[in-house]
Formats: sequence, C-alpha cells, structure tokens
Amino acid sequence: MEAGAIAASSAKDVHKALAKRLAHRELKDDVISAISKRIVRDGLKIGGVDFCPYGICIDYFADKRILVDKILGGEKYRVVRLFPYGILVDDLWRLQVEMHVPELAGFGGR
Repeated sequence: MEAGAIAASSAKDVHKALAKRLAHRELKDDVISAISKRIVRDGLKIGGVDFCPYGICIDYFADKRILVDKILGGEKYRVVRLFPYGILVDDLWRLQVEMHVPELAGFGGR
C-alpha cells in the first residue's frame, strides 16, 4: 500500500462493528455476517454506518478513482451521492449510499 493510502475495510472488521452496534437487537450472527459481506466493497474504506428507514446508510471513502457502476452493481440503493473532496484532500472521494436491507428496515428514522 502506498504511503498515505486509505486501507479498505474488511468483512471481519465490519462484522465486529455491526455486532457491537446491533447487540441490543435480536439479530442472529449469520444475519449480521451476511449484511457485513454485502456492504464491504473492494478498495473502499467504510467511514460511517447509520441505520435508515429502508436499511443502512454507508459512507465509503476512496483515495483512487471510483468506478461507481462496478461498486453499485447487484444491490438495491435508494440514494447514491458521490463527493470529491478536492481542495481539502487531493484524490479523496466519498461515496454515500442508502442500501436496502430488509433485516434492518425501521431501525433508524429521520
């Protein structure tokens, strides 16, 4: 990995964080594992996760060019936002998505 590069999030790290966040909910470990595998994207760091009415909202970060079509393929998203940080941090991109996850629907609200 290059100096200053962002390390991608692993399914194991995401599973651990989701398990802690969802400990008070009655979700089985295999459900949390399946969700973790769905939200991990190659080369992207997960900077934040929140729950929304339809599932889960995720902030991904990348320090390279993002191929949005490749990342978004095969999933159902309600909203997708792509932000170039540009002047603040060269070559840093933030991809914000609201992913449809029925197991988590209704956990969050607006």
